[in-house]
Parts: sequence; structure tokens; C-alpha cells
Amino acid sequence: MDEEPRVFSSAGATCETCKRPDLSNMTWDDGIKSFFTTFLATPRMWPIGYILDSPYSPLRLERHITTTNWRDAFEDLLALEAGGSMISEESREAENRYAARNRFEIASRSISASNLILQENHKFENQYRKLQKIAMKQENNRIVDIINENLLPFIKSHNESHVATARQTTAHYESHKNSTASSLKPRGQWIASLVDSGALPTWNWQVRNSKDGPVMGFNKRNAPPELHASIMISELELRKIFNEGQPHNFGSPDPLPPTAVKALVDPTYTPSYVELPVDVFKKFRPGKASIMAQSADTEVLKMPDGSTCAKVKITNSLADGTTETKEFVQKPAELLEEIENARKSMQMMLLGLANMSQGGPDPLRQAIEDITGELERLEGQSLDSPDS
Repeated sequence: MDEEPRVFSSAGATCETCKRPDLSNMTWDDGIKSFFTTFLATPRMWPIGYILDSPYSPLRLERHITTTNWRDAFEDLLALEAGGSMISEESREAENRYAARNRFEIASRSISASNLILQENHKFENQYRKLQKIAMKQENNRIVDIINENLLPFIKSHNESHVATARQTTAHYESHKNSTASSLKPRGQWIASLVDSGALPTWNWQVRNSKDGPVMGFNKRNAPPELHASIMISELELRKIFNEGQPHNFGSPDPLPPTAVKALVDPTYTPSYVELPVDVFKKFRPGKASIMAQSADTEVLKMPDGSTCAKVKITNSLADGTTETKEFVQKPAELLEEIENARKSMQMMLLGLANMSQGGPDPLRQAIEDITGELERLEGQSLDSPDS
């Protein structure tokens, strides 16, 4: 580069020409670490940057000191800093009641689904053993081998997997039965809830789906250009950063490409995420008004008694191209349910597309198709035969 590199000033949010190393010669890990250290520490990124990168972030403290609800304490401090009131106990209790009911319903549905699958597998196993007897009488070793080596082991493995899942679900539910709603929110969703409660009145948020799951976007709203800031980060990245201690890393090869160098001196950071193909999803769930994206704007209202509350406007972008808007005032449980429903819709979308991309039938169905035609040709035999 002919000119000296432009980088963020550690003291503010504007770019400066200085003597810091040329970012284009850094590895991606070093470059992105340098970028986030300065970018997230700028005043315009408060408090999102602090939450994401500070060693004293409530998302870090909660992993080391579990006896304190750091999330709720931090939210109260932000609400007071914004000139509002601390979050009321009534509001938190309403959220907690909904979250407890939702956790129970999710666990119950999961265990019931596993039980139904086990029952169906038992029917399949009996059916295959009947087929096995027919094939043995016909001395059809190929069919016998398919049943013994593929179908029956697959059913056994399938059963063991669902029994393990049911036990894990039960253990997870028991261990979190008394947890607060805020402590169980995914990290990006919890940061967004700070906007919804009025603790971050100058920010708004949106969530979109990607192949890696929900991607959160946070924007300073109504800010002049010199104070504007935004960032996008996925729940998967947040899990890696806080659970595994991985550095911010968006997968670019070394060295930093020119486009990345340009991004490192921009007051916003928007990495690339692979969005889900809407047309494919419509084929998977035709006619479903599934939520592809959700956004929120919050207005802090002054109440007659001098306290404050938040009016949250939720906008859902649906798979059919339409949008719907809902408003919530002092309805924390209903608001949480609306947000949870959007995330469930996105999760269903991911699961559906994952099933569609398997590239062929599952082993059980493939084995069934392999033997069906041949069994039909077995001379004079059927599943209803007295000899079977």
C-alpha cells in the first residue's frame, strides 16, 4: 500500500492515520482481534461492545460466578443509566412463568415424540421379523442379510438414540426447572431483550435466519453519521466466543483481503452470512406463514406515576413476502412468546432444509425399498399367510 493504513483511533470512533501496523499484512486472527478490540471499545458501541468483549461482561461473569444473576443486574443498571426505572419484579415474574410453562411443554413434546417413535419402531421390528421368516423359508439369503445387517441394527440404534435423547431432555429440564427466563435466553436474544425492556432506548435489533442459525443485527437508531454504529453476529459465534473462548473469527483466509481491510476502518461491521433460500423453503412448507426475519423498535413511555415502560413494535417478515406488525406494552410474557415463536419457526426451517439436503432417503427407507419389490415376487407368500 502506498499510503499509510487507516485504522480506528483507540480514543474515539473516527479514523486516523497513525503508525500502527499495516492490517493487510496481519493474519486474519490478529487482524480481526485488533479490529474488535478498538471497534467494540468505542463509545458509540456502548454497551453492545462491552457485552461482547469486556472481561466483565455479564455473559462472561455468569460462567465463573453462578450465584448471581448478572444479566438482570446489568439490565437494571442500563435502565437507570437511560433515565428509566429498574425492571419491575412483576415484569420478570411474568416472563418467568411463561418460560417455565414453555420449558415444560417443550420437554413434554420431545419425550412424547420419542415414545411414539419407539412404539412405531416396535411395530416395524415385528414386521421385519415376519419378513425374515418368509425370506428364510424361500432361502432368499439376500433379504435375510438386509434385515439382519441393516434393518434390525438400524432400529436398535434408532431406539437407543431416542431413549438417550429422552433422558437428556428430562435431565436438562430438571436442572433448569427453577432458572429465570433471562438466564436461559440465547445470548443474542438476551441482548435484544435489553432493547425491548427500554434499557437500550437508542438501539434496535433484527434477527434473520442463516445456515448457521439465527443472526442478530443491532443498530443505533436516529443517530447522526458520526455516532452511527451497527454490528451483526450469530448465536453460533456467540456460543463459540463465550462457551469455548474462541476469538472473533469469521473464516477469512490469510492475509486479510483488501475488502476486509476496508471493513476494519468502517464504523459498522457486517460480515457475510448465507441466508436461507426462501423458494426452497416454500416447497418444503407450502402455504405456511413462516417467519423469515423479525425486527423490533422500542419507545420508552412515561407513566402517570413517573415510572417508565417500553412500547415494543415487532415486525415479522414472512416466507410469503408479506409482513405483520404487533405492538406490546407492559406484556412481557406475550412479547417473549412472540420472539420465541419466531425462533421456533426459524429452527423448523433449518431442520426442514437439513432433511431436504441429505441427498437421498435414509438407510431405513432405502433398505425397505430394496426388499419390497423382491418380497412381492416371492412365490405365493404374503404377510397374511398362515405360514408366516
